[in-house]
Amino acid sequence: MTNNAAARQEPDNPYALIGSSPLMKQVYRLISKVLHSEANILLTGETGTGKELVARAIHEYGHRRTQPFVVQNCASLPDGLLESELFGYKKGAFTGADRNHLGMFDAANNGILFLDEIGDLPLLLQAKLLRVLQEQEVRPLGDTQYHKINVRVIAATHRNLEEMVASGEFRSDLYYRLAHFPIELPPLQAREGDILKLANAFIQEIALRDRRPGMQLSVAVEQALQRYDFPGNVRELKSMIERAILLADDTDLLELHHFPNLPAPSDASDISHDRGVLKKLVDRYERQVLIESLKTHRGNQQNTAMALGVARRTLLYKLSKHNINSRDWRT
Repeated sequence: MTNNAAARQEPDNPYALIGSSPLMKQVYRLISKVLHSEANILLTGETGTGKELVARAIHEYGHRRTQPFVVQNCASLPDGLLESELFGYKKGAFTGADRNHLGMFDAANNGILFLDEIGDLPLLLQAKLLRVLQEQEVRPLGDTQYHKINVRVIAATHRNLEEMVASGEFRSDLYYRLAHFPIELPPLQAREGDILKLANAFIQEIALRDRRPGMQLSVAVEQALQRYDFPGNVRELKSMIERAILLADDTDLLELHHFPNLPAPSDASDISHDRGVLKKLVDRYERQVLIESLKTHRGNQQNTAMALGVARRTLLYKLSKHNINSRDWRT
């Protein structure tokens, strides 16, 4: 019985992703449900939370792993160029088209096409993308015929597509076609316990690349990193680590002065006995308020966040901090 339980224990970094916080374990559970399906996936979350890494994990551990994985950022190209890149074109389709050009959908045939920043896709191209998803066929620019493809699409955005649908900026039919299976990636601040795991993983990666073995964080840096809110999420953390290693050219110990953008602790951060008691009282009250509000709104996170006057990101962080599961109050 014990051996079976141990076998079922979830690893800290399945799918080569780092983190064992409750919110990341939920992400892992969702990934496991879609690895071998054909459902389109919509990855949401703030900038820098690792949406492309999750898309690559779904490809590398799924049934299309031996087929292409193609990436296109929808915000990186002008509309006309983006259209030709996605769908391809025939020779003579427009001025300068001196040869046939294979589009991203054809390049990803039998594999996965990852469309990053899908919220920036122009409405005209949204209509064309919808047809591709519905019919699994593509017509290159300048061609008169459609041809069949077999592509699974994973889209990602940091924008609120539901709000864009309501304002007419994003097609509702495309949204529902893309969001067969949505996965929301949590902000780094809400991933309790993952910050140091990620930081140490980045240190190992960068130190190995730069031939700087033995690099490590000082205790003061560890404490400061855990207090920081990381508006740039995981991407910001990695940039901070990389810069710190460059600055620490004469030591293997990364100190606070190697992190210029990391707020230094103030004198007020010295925790006295009285402040420890006050923190416990404040935490207890905060937990009680969260639970009461969740009960009132039947576990709906968005309504709870609005009632408390905080962002949903902040609410998720607080729920994780106090080990509260909003589903316990859903009816």
